[in-house]
Amino acid sequence: MLQNNKIDTWIFDLDNTLYSADSGIFQQVHKLMGKFIVEHLKVDINKAKNIQRRYYKQHGTTLRGLMDNHGIDPDSFLEEVHNLDYSIVSPNLKLAKNLENLNGKKFIFTNANKKHADIILDKLQITNLFEGIFDIKMANYIPKPEIQTYEKLIETYNINPNKTIMFDDIAKNLVPASKIGFTTVWIDVGHENFSDDIASSKKYLDHQTKDLSNWLSNINMRST
Repeated sequence: MLQNNKIDTWIFDLDNTLYSADSGIFQQVHKLMGKFIVEHLKVDINKAKNIQRRYYKQHGTTLRGLMDNHGIDPDSFLEEVHNLDYSIVSPNLKLAKNLENLNGKKFIFTNANKKHADIILDKLQITNLFEGIFDIKMANYIPKPEIQTYEKLIETYNINPNKTIMFDDIAKNLVPASKIGFTTVWIDVGHENFSDDIASSKKYLDHQTKDLSNWLSNINMRST
C-alpha cells in the first residue's frame, strides 16, 4: 500500500485532474480551437473540428499538429484558445488541505501553457503549494505522452523517478511515466477521452480514483 512518506515528488496534470472535467473549461477551449482553425486555415467549422480531433490524436495536441503541418505560431494559438471565462472554477479548500499535507515537492505537468495553469491554480487557491509548472513551452512544444518530455521534466527538477508519483486523467499519459519509474494514478473522469487508449494502458496504472482529493486524504491518513 502506498504511503505518503515513501514519495518525495508529486506530479499533477492540470486540466480534468486538479479540477473537475465537468467545470466547462475544456468545452470553452475546444470551441476556441475550432474558431482558431477556421480563421487560420480558412476552412468551415466541420472541417476544423475534424482537423482538431485528428491532430490531437496523431500528435498529442492539436497545437503540435498545427505547428508540424501548417507552421502555426504556438504562442498566438495558446493565447487565443485560453481566452476563457475562468469564473466557473471555484476554490477547493479540501484539495488545498490535502495537497499541503503531502510530504515532498509538488509540480504541475501540463500540455497547456503556464499562463493558463497560473490562472487555474489561483482560482483553486493552491498556487503556493507547487514548486514549479512544467508547461508545453518548457517541453519545447513536444506534448505528453512523448517520452523525451518526461525525461526533460526529470532533468529540470532533478527528480528521482523511484520516489515520484504522477496523476493524470488520460491513461496513455501514464504509460511513459510508469516505464520511466513513476508510480501512477489514473483520474477516472467517467468517460474515455477520444484520443486515449485505456485498455492498452491498464497494466501501467498503479492506482485509480474518481476523486483526487479523497484519494490524497486517504494517503495522508495512512501516513500519520
